[in-house]
Amino acid sequence: MAGFAVDCPALEGNGRQIEAILAHSPLFGILPDDARELILGRLEPVRIESGDWLMRKGDPGDALYLVETGRLEVVRGDGPESGLDDQGIEVLRVLGPGATVGELALVTGDVRSASVRASRDSSLLRLTFEDFRELMTTVPSFTSALVSALGRQLQASGGLPDDLPEASTFAVVPLLDGMDVAVLADGVRRAFADLGGVTVLDPSTAESGDPISWGHLLDESERRHERVMLVADRNEGEWRKFCVRQADRLVCVAPPRRPPPGKEMPRLKGCDLVLAGADHPPGIAMAWIERLKPRARHRIRAGAEREADLARTARRLTGSSLGLVLGGGGARGFAHLGLIEVFEENGIAIDRIGGTSMGGVAASAFAAGLDAPSRRRALKAVFSGRVRHRYQLPPRSAMARTEGAERVLDRIFGDRAIETLPVDLFTIAADMVRAEMVVQRTGPVAEAAMNTARIPAFLPPGRSEGRLLVDGGLIRNLPVDVMADMVEGPVVAVEVGGKFRAETDPDGLPTLPAIGETLMRSVMLGSAAAGETATGRADLVIEPEVAELKMLAFGDFDRAIEIGRAAGEAALERVRDLVSPPDRPA
Repeated sequence: MAGFAVDCPALEGNGRQIEAILAHSPLFGILPDDARELILGRLEPVRIESGDWLMRKGDPGDALYLVETGRLEVVRGDGPESGLDDQGIEVLRVLGPGATVGELALVTGDVRSASVRASRDSSLLRLTFEDFRELMTTVPSFTSALVSALGRQLQASGGLPDDLPEASTFAVVPLLDGMDVAVLADGVRRAFADLGGVTVLDPSTAESGDPISWGHLLDESERRHERVMLVADRNEGEWRKFCVRQADRLVCVAPPRRPPPGKEMPRLKGCDLVLAGADHPPGIAMAWIERLKPRARHRIRAGAEREADLARTARRLTGSSLGLVLGGGGARGFAHLGLIEVFEENGIAIDRIGGTSMGGVAASAFAAGLDAPSRRRALKAVFSGRVRHRYQLPPRSAMARTEGAERVLDRIFGDRAIETLPVDLFTIAADMVRAEMVVQRTGPVAEAAMNTARIPAFLPPGRSEGRLLVDGGLIRNLPVDVMADMVEGPVVAVEVGGKFRAETDPDGLPTLPAIGETLMRSVMLGSAAAGETATGRADLVIEPEVAELKMLAFGDFDRAIEIGRAAGEAALERVRDLVSPPDRPA
């Protein structure tokens, strides 16, 4: 054993509950009552805190453990003993109340074959090696149950995704004192009402009891409710520590104030970071992002926008938010504007958005909060002839200059930063130095929008932190995988770049495209190999009928938008099916 478990007082006054756990345990449940009575008298209580290791791979097999309350993770790989998102660690199985762990080493006599740590404060019951061996030799039914349970364990040890439970317990905690987290938590609770409901355990729960009784209350709440929300109202205290340790999904709320200097927050790293308040300066937001390395970032504003932001946050937390991925395709990408308009007009909320090249620019305009007419004016201005045709002679790093486009983008987006937008946004660029994909999730919106659309040879690369950034279509023209990796709900992808109308010369050979069209199509070739794999992760792929449009036909603005609207209307019912909650029993 790794030495982090703590022996608890004897099993007094808790016998009936433990008898019920034994009766429903896969290992002990099929034993006759008298055999379970023998086991009950030999179990020793143990407590282990969230984040601590129960056993390490290679430890001697000195006992098996039955989970009474809490949750354990069976993991492969090594990492530091602090934190739950260590690099190099793969979670194989998650074990809850009634599960057993450690029996394989007792049977084989070998050392531990995997490591086990607590992902929540856990109450365990330990059966020693000596008692285990005695049961095997004196109770035949115990041996039979053990063989059956071990078979199931070995079958599950491949770590399939279905082994991991969905997040059901959320903790909302403040990052600084003096925050009205209760108001935010109540808004999230109301938003959860449309997603199956939630029960709330708030600071009043902590007025009596201790972490052990709180753990039993949490287990009972999880059995009775689909979701549980733990709410802490202070930045300190035992209740807050308990909330942090128990959460499947930890939601940390940051005000527009800088984090305390020098204060590390290892337990909070990998959280969902909520930037709350009417205004949230990008510099402060980035300070929190750098401190916490959050898995996701949310923005909840004050005033009239609050309810919509709360609902969006709730959908993302529960994996029911809609993500929209927009592909590159030059002028064909104007179709994205029409499709988005159809979704908005029909009440389909787009909670997350990302894209490449023209798709990235359209996604940026939506995430920045521009309404439909403003988006049309913005993209038309960025790609107008007077902006595109700013050639430089002689050509240096590219044929054209970017000053005109940069000025237009600055005028459209101002000082908006990606990390403080209400809708989660990413855009894709390609780094010519490292030959890798760059996912732009922070920084000025205008700069990222420019970088994602820098067509090689036509526009010069952008320079950023030692990188040379060009059009992301070279590596990932339809970045479905980036969106899907967030696991926050269904993903709809819109493909506008891959199909072309076949044209032939009188001699039957393919017609040679113009130089601009050749450049645009060549950009797509770099990511063609990854295209099928990427789109395979989308829940729905929409392909507007843009094959007749040339990629540099920016004069076909209105036609492209109408094609996008037609594609959006044709896909409406399928999208509604994706975002509609399943029927629930009355």
